Amino acid sequence: MLVAFTFAAKKGKEAEFEALLSNPEGGRAVARGLGATRNTLFLKGGRMVRVFEFPDGAKPPSINDLAGRDSAVRAFLAELGPLVEGGFDVDQPGSLEAFNQRVMLSLAYDVRP
Repeated sequence: MLVAFTFAAKKGKEAEFEALLSNPEGGRAVARGLGATRNTLFLKGGRMVRVFEFPDGAKPPSINDLAGRDSAVRAFLAELGPLVEGGFDVDQPGSLEAFNQRVMLSLAYDVRP
């Protein structure tokens, strides 16, 4: 199963946004915590596209659940929220879930040769 998100940095925050997201160790930690087998990040001009791959039949936890279990993920999200257009506040109930619903892409197809 593939899950993709895309969102952009607020104007003037592009460099800080890209620096925060460009940490592969952080990406690995999030992927492990979610149970993803792959976490791929694309960055350009203050916009990111992130694709997670999960084993077939997997039901990943919500990012809120992961943030509740992992203080490093929570700290990362707290730093990220104010940097993104239409951001979120991890301390405001429902804010992160609403943001995720806005930025998640629908899968059109997954072609395998």
